[in-house]
Amino acid sequence: METKSRNASLRAVIRGALIACAASVILVIAFAFALQKQWLGMESINAVNTGIKVVSALTAAAIAARSVKSRTLLWGALAGGAYMLITFLVFSLLSGKFSLSLAVAADFAMCMLGGAIVGIIRNLRR
Repeated sequence: METKSRNASLRAVIRGALIACAASVILVIAFAFALQKQWLGMESINAVNTGIKVVSALTAAAIAARSVKSRTLLWGALAGGAYMLITFLVFSLLSGKFSLSLAVAADFAMCMLGGAIVGIIRNLRR
């Protein structure tokens, strides 16, 4: 029985990460449009980029934590990390270069921490 539960939890993590990745791509396109129309300046890139990652990681974690029965902290953190991994791969493919850096590691940690926090909040609300 535990294997079924674990498989269902993994599916929830992957589903949450993929949905959040799609949302992230849409938000990046919307942000690029806002930059093109000069509604936002170039100085907003770092803040908006970080905001998109945080919102998307929290979304992935919320989807995963809602679907699991226990260990919401773990599954939320995994969903945030899975989102960051998928996003890193997608945007690396789009840019044509894979470069791991301290900034990528910090983003990964930020997404996992956000996911864990969502898991904790979900567990407290039960």
